[in-house]
Amino acid sequence: MKAYGIIKRASAAILAVGLAMGLSGPAIADAEYVIRFSHGMPETMEADQHAYAVVFKNVVESESNGEIEVRILGNNAAGAEREQLEKVQAGINQMCNVSEGTQHSFFKPAQVLSIPFLFSGNAVAWEVMDGWFGKKYNDAMLKETGVRILGHSESGFRSMFNSKRVIKTPKDLEGLKIRTMENPVHMAMMNGLGANPTPIAWTEVYTSLAQKVVDGMENPPGLFYLMKFYEHQKYLTVDRHLYSFHTTMINEDFFRSLPKEYQGLIIRAGKMALAAGRAASIIKESVAIGQLQEQGLEVYYPTPGEYAQFRDSGRPPAEKFVREQIGDAWVDDMLKAISEAEVALSADGM
Repeated sequence: MKAYGIIKRASAAILAVGLAMGLSGPAIADAEYVIRFSHGMPETMEADQHAYAVVFKNVVESESNGEIEVRILGNNAAGAEREQLEKVQAGINQMCNVSEGTQHSFFKPAQVLSIPFLFSGNAVAWEVMDGWFGKKYNDAMLKETGVRILGHSESGFRSMFNSKRVIKTPKDLEGLKIRTMENPVHMAMMNGLGANPTPIAWTEVYTSLAQKVVDGMENPPGLFYLMKFYEHQKYLTVDRHLYSFHTTMINEDFFRSLPKEYQGLIIRAGKMALAAGRAASIIKESVAIGQLQEQGLEVYYPTPGEYAQFRDSGRPPAEKFVREQIGDAWVDDMLKAISEAEVALSADGM
């Protein structure tokens, strides 16, 4: 993807989000097809999953002239992420948008997406997942699970939060109980950093922070702000240790049951929605740290040397675990794709 393409898609995304906020789509009386589309974030256009869903809904319903109805089930209305994906795989619901941390339970190679300190920026991640590596991943997921991927949006780069002290180096994490996703790769990273990883389901995070079950957590600042986790945390260290994906999936049997023209519409709407989801995430992240400071959080940016300590402590155990679980090929291909993306974007002036 060249720089112009990135700028053009980002601009289209912002426009799509703006339009979606003002459109409700046509009234659906007797739709021929119904898509139940679940996600786990609040139903606000500030949330990238919901921005994706709203744009997708408006494009599909409008361009099918009401023949397809999209019912959005946000804010975990269809259950936690694991349950949402199970329902799509079983055909109970037709679509969902879930994080990379959940995908590994259904498709083991998804662990490669959870290796920390991989991507230097959002554009690199887009280039990788929109390119040959992403196609390989999507094709393998479809073959193994019967679920088709429409695109990989994002939640942003995850950073460290806690209620105890400023974290400047991994040594400051020693003895702290840090909430992680129910993901063994994330836990391996936290062990490497010296923290005590505590896996807690997303739906239980706010209560766990309030009840001090854990001392801290790691999340993208924008999502952290959106969920009001700042009410129970005091410190943020912007270490950007992991780029977090939000992947949209559709049941393949349902997709194939649609007329060819509607299959094309689903793919086309997915591309528009993908741009909108990414734009919503970037906009949210751009203002989140300032918003968190207004809420009283103390924000610390590691120096290059301190960042290197986080990377050198957290990445090796996580990568080692992933290689042991899924083999070298997936990891080596990811690293090759990242290297190619960085070269391509550098050549393009990014």
